[in-house]
Amino acid sequence: MAPTAPAATGAASPAAPAVVKGEGKAAARSAGLGLPALPPLPGLGLAAQGQTRAASFCKRLARNVVAMAAGEPPAPLAANEELTEFVNALKQEWDRIEDKYAVTTLAVAATLGMWSAGGVVSAIDRLPVVPGLMEAVGIGYTGWFAYRNLLFKPDRVAFFAKVREVYEDIISG
Repeated sequence: MAPTAPAATGAASPAAPAVVKGEGKAAARSAGLGLPALPPLPGLGLAAQGQTRAASFCKRLARNVVAMAAGEPPAPLAANEELTEFVNALKQEWDRIEDKYAVTTLAVAATLGMWSAGGVVSAIDRLPVVPGLMEAVGIGYTGWFAYRNLLFKPDRVAFFAKVREVYEDIISG
């Protein structure tokens, strides 16, 4: 959009609004500078014009400010109480731990191990034949495990007894 200059013949005065070419409607230019005029201020029909996002945010913000100024507590979030309980339980468990350094080291090592395992699986998944082969191995192992431990009642009872034994060893120790 090139600025338009007033005609040299004096037909248009510098204070008269000029028309911008290339637009469907005339737009006024500021007096003598060749700059476009400011857009009109939005009216009360802001919500009707489809600009409700900013308006609704401002209204919510204003409601919260009014509630805080009136001394009313903000509306409690349902998850806020659960989160507070979880954080308090976590703090209590952390305070019970004697060797915080070892627990922190184990947590960092577990995080790095999971991240590394994810990278390895992602790299294997990108190879052309290996994902299908791994899927076949997984299906075969699942079938073998079900046949060996879950299909017949004596094997199933022995398997669940072993699971309970391992569970009790973990819980008690």
